[in-house]
Amino acid sequence: MNYLSRSLFILVSFFALSSCQKTDNIGLDIDPQDTINSSYLEEYNIGTVTVREDSVLAYNLAQFPVGLLTDPIFGRTQSDIAVGLALPSTALTFGTSPQLDSGVLVLKYGKEFFGDSINSTYSVTVHQLDEEYKPSSQYFNTRNWKYKSTEVIGSLSNVRHFTWNDSVFVRQIIKGAADTLLKVQPQLRIPMDRTFMETHFLNADPSNFLTDAAFKKYIQGLYVTVKKEQADGKGGVIFFDLATTGVSGLELYYRSTNTSATLDTTKVTFAISNTTTSASIKHDYTGTPVKTQLDYPSQSFSTVYTQPMGGLRTKITMPSLEQIRALGKIAINKAELVIYVENQSETSIIENFPRLALYTTDIAGQRQVVDQVSYLGVPYDKTNKRYIFNVSTYVQRLINGKSDQYNTYLAPLDEKFLSTTTANISPVLSTAGRTALAGENNSDMKIKLNIYYTRPD
Repeated sequence: MNYLSRSLFILVSFFALSSCQKTDNIGLDIDPQDTINSSYLEEYNIGTVTVREDSVLAYNLAQFPVGLLTDPIFGRTQSDIAVGLALPSTALTFGTSPQLDSGVLVLKYGKEFFGDSINSTYSVTVHQLDEEYKPSSQYFNTRNWKYKSTEVIGSLSNVRHFTWNDSVFVRQIIKGAADTLLKVQPQLRIPMDRTFMETHFLNADPSNFLTDAAFKKYIQGLYVTVKKEQADGKGGVIFFDLATTGVSGLELYYRSTNTSATLDTTKVTFAISNTTTSASIKHDYTGTPVKTQLDYPSQSFSTVYTQPMGGLRTKITMPSLEQIRALGKIAINKAELVIYVENQSETSIIENFPRLALYTTDIAGQRQVVDQVSYLGVPYDKTNKRYIFNVSTYVQRLINGKSDQYNTYLAPLDEKFLSTTTANISPVLSTAGRTALAGENNSDMKIKLNIYYTRPD
């Protein structure tokens, strides 16, 4: 078959696939050296649908989300944390005639706040768990914790700015000398209720503090929530870094009589860590475009969605790849999956994700990287409003019959905590946000697959 006949054959073969094939390099967004003697196929027959994210273990996180975020497209997202306290030492005692100075719950800030830091104000409340936090258990993000919701044992109101990147000064106790101010890492300090601290700590039965196990059964744990104080407004989500040791915990300041019959001021800390904390995240899509898609998964829509914190991902299908085999033996020079962002995606307080992850599932439904190098894609192109993934190896394997095509997904990625040892394709809880993507029915910015290939002569 000569070159002209072969080109006509290829063109006819892909006309039914809603594809566009070219054999020149004019206007192609690719390095010229990749297109020498190449043919080009622009494939638009790609299915997209919004689906819910899988549930995921919500403890031992790099940072924990706490807050309430309201979005007209993505609905209402609320995230709280349940925390277990650690006994600082066995057989802990508070001395003779202890008198409470203050109690403070300290939570070290993480790397971001997501939401409205200008118009919204927030209230932080602390409650006691009504079930024991067990660090050995596996807690998922969808867990509904039992806690004493009507009893507030710690609170901080009218918080306009979470100063997550600013250091603070706190009082440092020095025995035998005057207290001094100490500059510490950025942290939220929540005053605790005096009655609760006196009753459950200073005046409690000493047997509750003999062992860590006894203490955990006694206190059980704390539950922390952050809510916006206004009925309207977007609200926000603040993140806490509980992996850094020696910062977060319940600090108890008290005075007791020493052997010289004088009062000593003492601080004792019941530590909190990322292994004794779990996030509880709820998404409510009622009355939103997202809810419509979730209710009608077999329909096609012009916009699809991704959302972290156990929210949403986009399922992708490429049915035409099987028919590409009609071309015979071809070598893929480059295959690029191009996904455009909808204009509705970005607002004044919400930016699109710097990157998305692309992954597939195997026959058992387990997540697998599309390619060890390119599954992260390139950073978000703000100018052209698109994400690009180099899927050359994946497409070559599919058309060669060396791999089967199972489900493929686009999902949020947290650039701040990329792992260098494992694939970054698990559901992400350590960042907030969302992105609206142009789907298969979008009239202006359809998702597409650019394929550059050569045929051996």
